[in-house]
Amino acid sequence: MYFFKTSPSNLLVKIDYLYKNVISNLPISNRVSYCESLIYRTNKDLSHTKCPIKKRRLKRLLKAAETEIKKLR
Repeated sequence: MYFFKTSPSNLLVKIDYLYKNVISNLPISNRVSYCESLIYRTNKDLSHTKCPIKKRRLKRLLKAAETEIKKLR
């Protein structure tokens, strides 16, 4: 039997609990503002962390936020 590693979802709704339950119900301008803020905070966290696992998670979150902004604009 083979075990395949599934690729994680790149959707912000699947990664971010707050975005899924609260922010996604707000107007588009608020969602874009949240994503921009999330990108800023994630970049800052990414520059300060040393843990490779945490870096991988942060990069995934960053990519999801960037993808969400592209969809909204």
